[in-house]
Amino acid sequence: MENEDIKLYIPSNVKVRMEFFKGYGIKELIITIIVAVALIPISIIVYYLSNQNYLMSVLIEMFGVVAIVVATTKDENNLCIVNQVKYMIDFVRTQKKYEYEYYDKWRC
Repeated sequence: MENEDIKLYIPSNVKVRMEFFKGYGIKELIITIIVAVALIPISIIVYYLSNQNYLMSVLIEMFGVVAIVVATTKDENNLCIVNQVKYMIDFVRTQKKYEYEYYDKWRC
């Protein structure tokens, strides 16, 4: 026998991964940390451009982290905002007009 992937049905209330709160697990935490680290240079630039006003830098960092947590938290259907936007973009790019030529096989 060849190795076959056997997919098992997992009920909706059973969690298959560790989550800190509903819909937010390790994968989402790693994405949040990466975004927070990426926002640090932007916050530093804003700090020096705004005459060393730390409030703007802190707000940029906080809003960035909160936005990424909201965008990556999954709902009951295991979808997050980021995935929903990806699916919408894929749908817009797919073919919507289907050319069809009728062929009567009995008339030839």
